[in-house]
Order: sequence, then structure tokens, then C-alpha cells
Amino acid sequence: MSSSKSYQRADHYSRKAQAQGFAARSVYKLDEIDARFRVVPRGGSSSVALDLGCFPGSWSRWLQQQGVRVVGVDLRAPEFAGEWLVASALEVTPEALVGAMGGKADLLVSDMAPATTGARFTDHCRQIELARRALELTDSCLKPGGSFVAKVFDGEDAPAYIREVQGRFREVRRFKPDATRERSVEFFVVGLNRR
Repeated sequence: MSSSKSYQRADHYSRKAQAQGFAARSVYKLDEIDARFRVVPRGGSSSVALDLGCFPGSWSRWLQQQGVRVVGVDLRAPEFAGEWLVASALEVTPEALVGAMGGKADLLVSDMAPATTGARFTDHCRQIELARRALELTDSCLKPGGSFVAKVFDGEDAPAYIREVQGRFREVRRFKPDATRERSVEFFVVGLNRR
């Protein structure tokens, strides 16, 4: 078996996600981030989360299960009931997002990643562009005091990106959940208490 096939082989988290009705193992990353940093708003159904790159829907479904209303954006809609905008997060306007949410979000999450090429630097640059777009959208789509979670592919632009997040949030953490595959270059930037 080639290393790429073994990398994609179902592991404990993948099997657990399938058994619990989630489309992807990434749900446990958000669960772990919330257990550590308490990013999920505790205001019940009046709380709103914006999920950028929501397909196939594991983060959105998990947030719904926490009692949070979710508006998701992606090129494809998850295959369960929800409020989805089928659009590119790079192109959708802040006005369209705020309109769909009926106001600003309490939490903005982004698990966005480009279709990878295998060229680490290229993939890093393309992914940072997505992470920057998510951060830009916090300016118009996230309430003051709100929380932010974004996936980042590690690389030379990551420290500058973290500094950008620090300019918008009172507390910022870099975190790699246990549910992240060992060989993955991804980590998550968590911003708490938007300025």
C-alpha cells in the first residue's frame, strides 16, 4: 500500500465520525478547540455561527447540535437541513452574509482548504489566502466580543497571519488538535474576544 493510501485510510476518528453520523473526522478538531477555548456561544438558539467552507457539513452539524444557528458557505451545500449559501467565500459579499444571518455572528469558523497540489509552498500560499479572507470577514460579519477559528497550513506566511489575527482579537492562540493527522501541516488559529 502506498503512503498516500495509508494516509487516507480510515483511522479511529474517521470511524467514530461515521458511527456518529458526521461526514468528516474534522468534527473532533472543532470539538477539541471548543473544549479548550470555549469558542461556541452559549446563548442558545439566539446565537449564530458563520461556517466558511462548510461542506460536507461536520462542523455545521456539530454546531447545530450545540444549539447554535448556523449559516454555512461553500461551493456545495451539505446534504442535511440548514441555511446554506452556495458560493465562494472569496467572492460572497459581507452584506449577503450579514443579510443571511439577520445580523452579525457570535462565532466565525473556517475549515477552508484549497484543492491541494502536493507542492507545499503553493498549497500554503493558497490556503493562507482563504484564511485571510475569513479574517477579513470578521470585520463586517462578527460581533465585538465574538470568537474566530481558522485552519492554517503552516509555512513562511503563518507568523504574519497570526499577527494579523492578534490585531483584531484580544486573545489569540495557535493550536493543533489531537484529531489532526500526525503528518498534517495544518493547525488552527483561535481568536477570542474580537476588538
